[in-house]
Amino acid sequence: MTRIATFGQSQMLLQHVLQNEMRVFEGERKLSSGIESRDCKGMARDVTTLSSAKSLLAGVRGYIKDNNEVSRRPELYDLDLAALRDIAQGLRDDTLSAINGNTGVAYRNKIDGYFDTTVSLLEAKNNGRFIFSGSRTDTSPVVTTVQTSAGLSALTLDITTNKTTVFTNNAIKQQAQLDSALTLTFGTLAEDVADKLMEGFRRLMRFDNGTENFTFTTSGPFSAPMTEDQREFLMSEINRLNSIIDDLDAVRSTNGVNMRTLEDAQNRLERDKFFMIKFTADIEDADMGIAISRLAQDEAALEASFRMLAQLSRLTLMDFL
Repeated sequence: MTRIATFGQSQMLLQHVLQNEMRVFEGERKLSSGIESRDCKGMARDVTTLSSAKSLLAGVRGYIKDNNEVSRRPELYDLDLAALRDIAQGLRDDTLSAINGNTGVAYRNKIDGYFDTTVSLLEAKNNGRFIFSGSRTDTSPVVTTVQTSAGLSALTLDITTNKTTVFTNNAIKQQAQLDSALTLTFGTLAEDVADKLMEGFRRLMRFDNGTENFTFTTSGPFSAPMTEDQREFLMSEINRLNSIIDDLDAVRSTNGVNMRTLEDAQNRLERDKFFMIKFTADIEDADMGIAISRLAQDEAALEASFRMLAQLSRLTLMDFL
């Protein structure tokens, strides 16, 4: 028996089936990917805004990554400055003990020990680069010839006014761009943290060696009991050692401010990142509740289209006789 359905009806129903299939496919894609649209066509009105937001987000993430790398340097400075401060404190306390006990036994050995540790701390590295050398990160900040007690005690000039006799660092302090508007100078130079300490070592060593009296009548190895000049000389050095401790505290305090500035910048960037992620998600991400509801409707419509197409393909004149 000849079917009574027309070709036009069949084509129209087939087109509806294909459209419903496409909507179901798109709904399943949204649920699986969580993205509203695969391309810019589906969110044409927000393309410019989304592009700008993603660019800002990439910049924020870049600053966060770079700042995480930078943060290690101030932390290393803090550790080394604390150790240098302990050395100055120990040297001051041992000097007071020598004065109060009226004995210089082992005092020179302690001086040499503190000096060796100081040189080691000033040669600290981060990723193979000297951290106290300014931009000369491939060069030790301490002149090679004065890295021993003999070399330092051979100097005849005041180190605080002739820093190049001991230090090789340049004046370029390391900087970091923490965000688009904030640049932090956080580098610390060897001559800024250890010039007075090295001068203190030089004076004590030269007096003990007997090569310089420093306005006193006599000098020479610290003895037990000590001579009057030895005691007077050490008493005159106490104020110098106290000043060294105060200066190291000031440098460490400045470094602490830099650490806090870096931490605050990271916190701001993390908040900005969270906001930008949410902002872009509001544009890009699909609403799961709506997507699920529409998918159910589209599946029902697709099923109805299949049923209608099947019925039309079986419809004949016999159904009406």
